[in-house]
Amino acid sequence: MKNRTILSFIPVALACTTIALAQAVQSPTKPAKTPAAAPVAPVAPAAPAAPIAPSATPPVAPAAAPAPAGLPKFAPVAFEGAKPSAQELLTRHITATGGEKAWDAKNMMSSKGAIEIPAAGLKGAMDMQAMAPDNIAVVMDIPGMGQSRSGFNGTVGWTIDPMRGPALMDSKQVADLKRDGNFRRDLDLMRNAGNAEVLGLVEFETRPCWQVKISTSTPDATPTNNFYDKETGLMAGMTMMAATPMGSIPVTLVTSEYKDFADVKLPVRTTTKVMGQMQVMTIDSVTWEGVSAKAFELPPEIAAMKNAAPTPATPAAPIAPAAPAAPATK
Repeated sequence: MKNRTILSFIPVALACTTIALAQAVQSPTKPAKTPAAAPVAPVAPAAPAAPIAPSATPPVAPAAAPAPAGLPKFAPVAFEGAKPSAQELLTRHITATGGEKAWDAKNMMSSKGAIEIPAAGLKGAMDMQAMAPDNIAVVMDIPGMGQSRSGFNGTVGWTIDPMRGPALMDSKQVADLKRDGNFRRDLDLMRNAGNAEVLGLVEFETRPCWQVKISTSTPDATPTNNFYDKETGLMAGMTMMAATPMGSIPVTLVTSEYKDFADVKLPVRTTTKVMGQMQVMTIDSVTWEGVSAKAFELPPEIAAMKNAAPTPATPAAPIAPAAPAAPATK
């Protein structure tokens, strides 16, 4: 759980919920009911048609399914001098956002803001609470779509949204939450950058940024790419393959407009690009106290689903083969 950036914590915690919102926006509307027509007199059945001889032309094979979308690629940018190490970039990032001591002092977080889907004209409120090491609780309330909730208590990941109702996250989604939920993962990564690799300088959202691949030792979790602004050292965004109920989906996050919140800096605007949709999250307030462990308790419907989930049976011990019978004596 040590290999992600703390500035990605807020947007990544919302990934599954924003994907669900994108699904809801894209889902077709139900056809309107047409008035019942007057009953029609029965028609005599037609004579059966003569059987059609099979065609000599072999049937056409169905078209192959399109290949799953991958992560976007970014144009390289020329630079002079030596390429910085991952350790140098991660240390610069921590320094630019307040420093090691300031981040070490944080062990809980409460954030309020807004979530918007511009293409659909939807905007609502967002409330997120977090507690070290990896507890998350998010509530998003959008008029016209209803309330979406998601959370992770360190073991169980879950969502409740107007489209699917309550659902438990699968092992891959939980692996991503374990990877993303470490509240001080930036510091852990800076202190142990062994899994970080600088791929080069690229153009990310019109800015030259160093692309750093972050691999993880968490089982089932996928690598991500972090982008650090060449001039400021701040993280400009990231790309990842997010585990969702629909499978693995490419997600791009763009972080901007950094602001001080009690001696540390956070991006107050995060744009999530997923499934052809764009969601914009803005942060209005952040506090570093007052979060209760009760916020991460499983909702009753989620607890009921967890308790009803079948427990894998323990395989029986193999039975030793019987000894061969002694030959009969004459």
